[in-house]
Parts: sequence; C-alpha cells; structure tokens
Amino acid sequence: MLDQDSALALLTVAAEAGATLALVGDRAQLPAVGRGGVLDMAAQIRGRTIDMAEVHRFTVTAYAELSVRLRDRDDPGAIFDQLHALGLIRLHADSASLHEYIAKNRGDGEAVTVATNDEATRLNARIRDQRTRDGAVDEQTTTNGSDGLPIGRGDLIQTRKNNTGLGVANRQLWVVQHVAVDGALWAVEAGSDRKREHTVRLPAAYVTEHAHLAYASTAYGVQGITAPASHTILTEAMTGAAVYVGMTRGADENVLHVIAENTAEARQQFIGAVERDRADRGLGDATQQAAEAVRGLVDDGPVKIVNTEIAALTQQAERAEQRAALWQQAADALTELHVRQSYERDQATHAAETAARQLERVRAEVAAPLTERASAALTEWQDANTAQQVARDYLRAVGRFGKRRATREHHTAQTLTHDTAQRLTRRWGESPRWNENSASWVERVTRPQIDADPGVVEATEQHEAAANAVRKMLEPDPWPRLRIYARIFGTETVANNRAAYLATRPHANAEDATRAARQARAEIEALRALTPTEAIQHFEQTRTAEQARRDVSDRALNERQRRLDTSRSYPHDSGPCDGRPSLGR
Repeated sequence: MLDQDSALALLTVAAEAGATLALVGDRAQLPAVGRGGVLDMAAQIRGRTIDMAEVHRFTVTAYAELSVRLRDRDDPGAIFDQLHALGLIRLHADSASLHEYIAKNRGDGEAVTVATNDEATRLNARIRDQRTRDGAVDEQTTTNGSDGLPIGRGDLIQTRKNNTGLGVANRQLWVVQHVAVDGALWAVEAGSDRKREHTVRLPAAYVTEHAHLAYASTAYGVQGITAPASHTILTEAMTGAAVYVGMTRGADENVLHVIAENTAEARQQFIGAVERDRADRGLGDATQQAAEAVRGLVDDGPVKIVNTEIAALTQQAERAEQRAALWQQAADALTELHVRQSYERDQATHAAETAARQLERVRAEVAAPLTERASAALTEWQDANTAQQVARDYLRAVGRFGKRRATREHHTAQTLTHDTAQRLTRRWGESPRWNENSASWVERVTRPQIDADPGVVEATEQHEAAANAVRKMLEPDPWPRLRIYARIFGTETVANNRAAYLATRPHANAEDATRAARQARAEIEALRALTPTEAIQHFEQTRTAEQARRDVSDRALNERQRRLDTSRSYPHDSGPCDGRPSLGR
C-alpha cells in the first residue's frame, strides 16, 4: 500500500545512498490510501517482475488453489459455488442476526472483515457486549477509544498512529491488561511470536485519539495478518480487493457471511462485489479511463453513471419485490397454520369436554344400582343391630317370669345381626367405621367397584387421551413454523438461522420490503425525469443528506453513551498497590 508520494521519497533516499530497492506486494489486494499504482508503474518501467504462485498459508490445499482464482477474479460465480461446496458460505436473515452470530461464535484471534469503519464500530460494540457478558472483558474500570466505545481489561484494541516513544505502530494489535482511573492503559502485543512479551503503556490522550476496539476491522485493518480463521461480511460497499483480503486471512477456515434470502441471491451479491474495483492503478490507468470517457459519454460519463444507478435501483426494487413476495407467502402460510391449529385446538377441547361428560354419565349409570344395593345392605345391618340392642335392653329390664322369652328373642336378634353383618362384609368389604356416616360409607365401598367397571375404565381412558391431546396442542412447537420457512426460503438458510426466523414478523417484513421496492421505483422515475447533470446533482444532494442523518444519529449515540458513563458510579483503580499493572495474562 505504498502511495506515489511515499514511493518518490523512498526512491530519492535510496538513490542518494546508492541502495537498491526491491518492491514486494500483491497488486490484487487493497490500493494505497493516496495516489497508488506504484507496483504497476514499477513493473511497466522496469519490465522485469517475479510472480510468486505457490501458496503456503492455508492448511487445505483445495482452498489454497481457490485463493489464487479469487486473486485473479477468475469466474466469480464458479468461485462462489466452490466456496459453498466447501461449506464456507453462511446466510443470515438481517444484520442483527449476523452480528449476533459473529458475537457468539467468533473465536479468540480470528479476523472479522467488514466494508466500512461505521460497520466495524457497530459490530465491535456487539462483540464487546457479548465478551462482557461472558466475563472475558472487565467493565469495572474503562476508558473510551477513538471510536467512542469503552475499552476495559481483556479488550482487543488496535493502535492507529506510529509512536516510537511509546513503542507502537499503526495497525498493531494489543490485548488490554489494565486500565487506570485517568484513562491510561497497559497492553501486551497480540499474537506476537517474541520470546518475551512486548508490553506498552498508552497515555489516555493517545488512547482517545489513536486507539480503538479491533475485534472487527475493515480490509485495511486485517491486510497482512494471518489468523486461525476469518469471517468476511459481504455488503454492497465491499470491493473485490476487500473480499480477496478478508477471505485469505484464515489459515484453517475463511467464512463468507451474506445477508440474503437464499443461496442464489448470495451468489449474485458475491459476483457483484468481486467485480467491483475502486483501486487507484496510477496515472496510466486513469488516462486510459479518461480517454474512454471522452470517446463517449455513455461509456463512463454522467449518462453511464445515471444508467448504472437506475440499473442498481431496478435490481434493488426487484430484490425487494421478491423478498416481499416470499415474506407475504410466509405470512399467508403462517396465518393458515394459525387458523388450522386454532380449529384443531377447539376440536380437541370439545372432544375432551365430551369425553368428560361421557365419563361422568357412565359413572353415574354404574354407581346408581351399586349405591342402591349398598344402601339397602347398610340399612338391613343397621336395623338388625338396632333390634339386637332393643332385645338386649329388654332382657336386662324384664322380670323373672319373662326372662326365658326375652332370652330367646335376644338370641334370635343376635343371630340376625351376625348374619346381616357377614352378608355386608362379604359383599362390601367391611362395615362402617367408627363415626363414619352412611353416605361416606356407601361412597367408599362402591368407588372401587365403579372404577373397575369396564365401561368406566373405557370412558376414563378416552377422557385421559382427549385431555392429553389438548395439553400437547398447548405446548410450544416451533417446527410447523420452521417447516413453512424452510419450504419458502430453503432448508439450509432456515437451519442456520432458526432463532432469527422464529423471532421475525413476516407481515412486517413483507410491508418493509414492499415499501423499499416502491421507494426504489419512485427514485427510478424521478431520475428518468432529470437530465444526466441534474441526476448527478441529485445523487450528491442525496448522499449529503444521508451523511447528515448518519452524523445526527452518531451524535445522539455518543450523547447517550456519555450520559450512561456519567450515570455510572465513579470507578476505582483495581490495579496493584504500587500503582504498576501486572503483566501476567
């Protein structure tokens, strides 16, 4: 990434010193921030180059070969198909679910490549929140970096300005070990192969101006590093060079994350990104493009810019309409599912209520004759027992002349009581317990016989089966909804984003997509009503307005973060007693 001014200065110093320079680099990676094209110009002037074609970084040979094709932008569609076959394409429903996945699944040391600094800031905030919840980052004492996000012990940061006094370089990665109350911090170099750890102290002013979180970075931030694995997030702002850089950082695995409804849409997005090239190839390349633009305004002038914008808006509208149709299809299917499930629940509830009434009726029919017979047997026993007591009392009170007759009657009453008691116990198990009333005894001795009746047993089983059916229908079951989504959006897409699909609102998504399509169509009509020059001015005004809205949103976010920081209790320095941080990990 050597720009022309730096190259000129370097060549001047080398010439004065009599030194020889060897320029080494990959012209397919990101261009210089300033005027670029140095390697192309050097190759053209000298006419002698050495191309290195053997790849050593990757552990999978097939991916090493694929990375060379990705560098050459050779048939992007076929490259995507091979990436998909290797299981390196992951689809997401929206940016929220994508950031959620990255935050929960990114491993330590893995690279995450995004298209813009704004996106890196948002994703860094989400990853840091997850690491804080996991206990990997300490929130007790923090300071703010240049991106406005808090930095605490355990955070991964990146320094953005060379400072030999501090011992740091631009784009160097560090793991924070301690944060002091005044905002200064101590950090150890991340991923260093040195025998002794390289530890630095960064003053608060440097951190605020020239350091920020580095869990996710643009392609410029990760270019040149080697990580165990990498995650590249594809958006419309990403160029082919950025895709190439992001997808070649991981030694073991390089995963491409795409927000798309299906694999076909993701493939189109990949092809579009790989074919985008915003690199500055130097004066010769710029002269050639200018000559082509002069030969016909349609080639690369205002007309082409407008036509390209209209084509992009048309594609955007068509995609939105396709998404709206799919979400509407899902919404209709889910509505139908809800109606069907409601009907089935109503039917099951009615069946359970009918079974309950049937069980009650059968028990009543079985209980009636049993209750009648048990009551009769109890009455017979009670009458005999009462007669025995009367005879006994008479025997005690009678005079000598009536004693023989009273004895005979008492004996007869005893025999009758004994016989009725035996019949009662043979038929009903036992006589009433002490202080047990007649109704309770009848209910107690008839219940086992009622429960054992075949008709009651069958009715009870039917009632329990109907009640179980109702309970099962009331239990949450996500699979019918997931099957609907899988039928519409594809099994793989839904399987990789179950939680997102279960939480989404298809009606709202259909309305949003429809609204986006209408807005794109309206923008197309507005552009067609303007001249090319007026359309270019319209683009500039629109971009200015969008940037202003983003600035307002960023200021609101910063103000809210400031208020949150103010509302926190004043932190205390948790460092060692002597004021110096521990350098142990």
